[in-house]
Amino acid sequence: MFGDLSRKISSFFPSRLKRQRNLDFLDEQDLARFSEQDIILETDEQITELLPDVLGQALARSWIDKRFLEAFYQFPVEVLERGGVYLPEHISVEFLKEQKSRPRVIVYECQNNKRRKLLELKLIMVAEK
Repeated sequence: MFGDLSRKISSFFPSRLKRQRNLDFLDEQDLARFSEQDIILETDEQITELLPDVLGQALARSWIDKRFLEAFYQFPVEVLERGGVYLPEHISVEFLKEQKSRPRVIVYECQNNKRRKLLELKLIMVAEK
């Protein structure tokens, strides 16, 4: 009886039922990753080319996921590594979130006790009509 009812309902909404069946693969996915493959950044050029996309994802997620925000705030490099993004030892990442300002991420190159800013990103959302 339930099978007949399910078939009748699915005839009215075939695309919806199909989408639900295809979601089974989500259990096998690691949604914390930033890419399907590890991203190993070794040069300043690779960092400035590839890291903005990854940090953009992190900023967007921090906007909607409080647990991710807290983890990324305290341990940005470790969160990136767990997401499959590896930085050289001389690169540091700082996540800032002040009371009234938007979150931002600053990437520094650290050498000889000096820090040089390589990147700064902040999330800005624009609403248009």
